Amino acid sequence: MNENPKINRFKYIEAFSEVVTCGSVSAAAKKLGVSQPAVSQLIKKLEDAVGVPLFVRRNGLISPTDRATSLRDDVEQLLTQLDKIQMQLNFGRSNELTLNPLRFSASLSVVNEILPRVISHIHKRKPDMLFYVNSLPIANMGRAIRRGNVDLTLSTRQIDEANIISKRLLSAREVCVMPSKHSLSSKSTLSVDDINNEKMIMASRTDPSYESHRSLLYKHKVRYQKVLESPFSTLSMSMIPELNALSINNVLIAELVCQHNHHLTWRYVDEFNHQTDFYLSMPPWLNQSTTENLFLASFQESLSETTKKLGIDIELRPSA
Repeated sequence: MNENPKINRFKYIEAFSEVVTCGSVSAAAKKLGVSQPAVSQLIKKLEDAVGVPLFVRRNGLISPTDRATSLRDDVEQLLTQLDKIQMQLNFGRSNELTLNPLRFSASLSVVNEILPRVISHIHKRKPDMLFYVNSLPIANMGRAIRRGNVDLTLSTRQIDEANIISKRLLSAREVCVMPSKHSLSSKSTLSVDDINNEKMIMASRTDPSYESHRSLLYKHKVRYQKVLESPFSTLSMSMIPELNALSINNVLIAELVCQHNHHLTWRYVDEFNHQTDFYLSMPPWLNQSTTENLFLASFQESLSETTKKLGIDIELRPSA
């Protein structure tokens, strides 16, 4: 391998990655747009260079050794970083690259209720797309974007930091979530007097909605009996019928949860006019890129029926 220019090393890395992923030399060659002998030669030279076999060949099949499998994640991360570098170099001239894999970070409620729908729609468009998802505190999302650990974040607060593009997707009004058999469920809408002195499940301090929900109840002088405080939205929602308690959430998440949990329902509270904003954040080189457009189109399609039912306008659309 030493006789080749250093830039050609990436050919070996790409060939290695595709053979591991595809499980065959012929499939890897087709994906790379080169001949099968060319890929076989690259793999052989790579094995000669590292001094150990990377693949086991048996009965016409090829499978990675333990050494190759252990290197797979590092190689994929390297290729992803190379794609990102290329996008940054092309920034301002061309943004036609779609990242693969695509790395998301979002709050827990978004991870549970929104991202599965969005990822499902992206997968229909891009069946070969690989996804990584984590949940970070909003305070750490900007740093994760700058370090290249995350490509897109979905949060309920704007990330107001240098070299981060943060755009509002939509706004959703706060509502009261309750057991479907709760006495208040017979009413079409509620007032603050209705929810006064009721049992309440509250978000904990680590939840982005903690301050806004406390302020909302305090503003309207709502007294309540706190029976559970948790940063885990899935736990909080599941415990509402068990504890026969109420909880405050935005109407989008509330509706999505109620669609698959028929033990829950939600109602508007006349005095609650507070809106929760949802933001999409990214590095500058992904702004108006095909990656952003792919996300926005999938976001719009996956939530169109729900947002139409709730009268919510999705403010951010794919660019032409």
